Amino acid sequence: MQNVLENTADAGEMPQQHPGLISRIFRDYRNNFGLFWQVMVPLIIVNLLLYLAIFLFAKSMSPDGQWTISTERGVSAYTSFSQSGQPTGIVWGTHFGITSIHISLLWLAMCPLIFAIMQRRNGIDTTFKAVWQRTLRKTVPILGAAFLIGIVVLIVPAILGFLAFEFFFLDLAQSHTPALIAVFMCITAGWSVLFTYLAVKWSLYNQGIMIENLSAIGAIRRSSALVRGRTWWRLFGIYLLLTLVATPLTSLLLGLTLIFLSFAAPEFIPMREALLPGRFVSLLFFGYAKITLENAPTLSTIGVLAGVYTLICAAFAPVWAILTTHIYTERVEGHTEKVSV
Repeated sequence: MQNVLENTADAGEMPQQHPGLISRIFRDYRNNFGLFWQVMVPLIIVNLLLYLAIFLFAKSMSPDGQWTISTERGVSAYTSFSQSGQPTGIVWGTHFGITSIHISLLWLAMCPLIFAIMQRRNGIDTTFKAVWQRTLRKTVPILGAAFLIGIVVLIVPAILGFLAFEFFFLDLAQSHTPALIAVFMCITAGWSVLFTYLAVKWSLYNQGIMIENLSAIGAIRRSSALVRGRTWWRLFGIYLLLTLVATPLTSLLLGLTLIFLSFAAPEFIPMREALLPGRFVSLLFFGYAKITLENAPTLSTIGVLAGVYTLICAAFAPVWAILTTHIYTERVEGHTEKVSV
């Protein structure tokens, strides 16, 4: 198919402000609410079953281990094989990360949601079946792009870090010098900067695959061409703002879930007593609370927590898809309506 979205490198910069961005997201979400959730049903079910399977496996591997459930990373339940490794009770802290958003669910939902959004914008009445048929036909470029990005941001840095440690830092590690800590922190900071840069730079590759029928490499190149210069900083600010909204809201909703669960699961009563006196509000300001239990929770308890967390993440997924699709269409100067999807 002839590419009708050429010369993106010369496209005008993004406007300084996006007065209609929030209203566009709200309108698209409202108008396509039913279709969005139909599309995500298989992903929600698979995600929930996978989480429960991991829980059962971990419980079978360490039936007597401690378990920690936290609002910091969503439902982060894990065993501690050292019985003295975690103090029981409530621990408070502050969390500024992005782990409240389930990255895998967002990634899997992006392509079908993008196709649904563009079909509806083009006035085409699409269905659950049509959305997933189109997405499955794009499996090769979708997985290919993810594989290439994974090599660049994960595999290559891991290999270079291992080689650097083996040939340059092994002596430092054996001598236990403070320099090793400084070097390790510098490497970690450098990788974090690189990861953030590429995450924003390549954040529109899914649109290139689903809208322009590009290959994996072509979609990554298209995203790189669209996100450059001041545009990168504007997108970084938008993504950061969305993350700063999603993270505390997710923590708050999970805190509410733990409070209600405490009436049926006595082991969570200390969590309720810790949250209700007034510290519950701190969850909105990036605070978190975690409780360490001596025994594993019941399967039904984990099912409720995993289900609530999955639904929260699924609720945010269309917002991210609408946002990035809006940015994509804006960056190619409104020509996407000419593309046959």
